Amino acid sequence: MPMQINDVVTVVAVTGAEYVGKYRVETDTTLTIGDPHIVTPDGTNLGFMPTVAMTGEPRVGEVTFNKSGVVLVVKTAEAVEKEYIKASSGIELL
Repeated sequence: MPMQINDVVTVVAVTGAEYVGKYRVETDTTLTIGDPHIVTPDGTNLGFMPTVAMTGEPRVGEVTFNKSGVVLVVKTAEAVEKEYIKASSGIELL
């Protein structure tokens, strides 16, 4: 099923880093996601940092990835999507 605008997706980079954000647009060479968060280990759970680089500015509105640096893009698992929404908006889905 193709991605739709605002679907919550997981982007896995060639470095192994994982990013969760809202699908925006895709070209032959790039992929853009909105409200990106880098996924970080948090004990036995996952955490979300509202940035795309550990030392980068927080709360980046959107980021464009060069597809040559992306291994895959998939819809985010429902449980992870709920945690992302809570981390990015403060809204807790039940």
